[in-house]
Amino acid sequence: MRIAVACIAIALVLVGCASPSRNHIAGSGANVTVAPDLPLHASIMQRVSAMICADSFIAPTPSSADALKALQDEAAAIGASGVYKVKYAQTGLLDRCGLLPGLEATAIAYRM
Repeated sequence: MRIAVACIAIALVLVGCASPSRNHIAGSGANVTVAPDLPLHASIMQRVSAMICADSFIAPTPSSADALKALQDEAAAIGASGVYKVKYAQTGLLDRCGLLPGLEATAIAYRM
């Protein structure tokens, strides 16, 4: 019985740690450009991703514009000047959004 309670407690702690932060700094990614291809003289940094979750079960899936804004914020946080090859994917059941609908944006960050 104690082992079962301990396992449940550990699972709840891990779920709490894995849940995305709903607070992000607005406008920090305003200077990050979105390009279809890697510009000349740019150096590739790394792949970045951002996931936006709906506020409730009945809320619609977040828009691609919201996911792009979060992606630009993530790229700005690592010092990138732009991203390219942006792709969107709806999150599945029990992803970082839990049971809520969500949208994930991924891209490759670069610096000029």
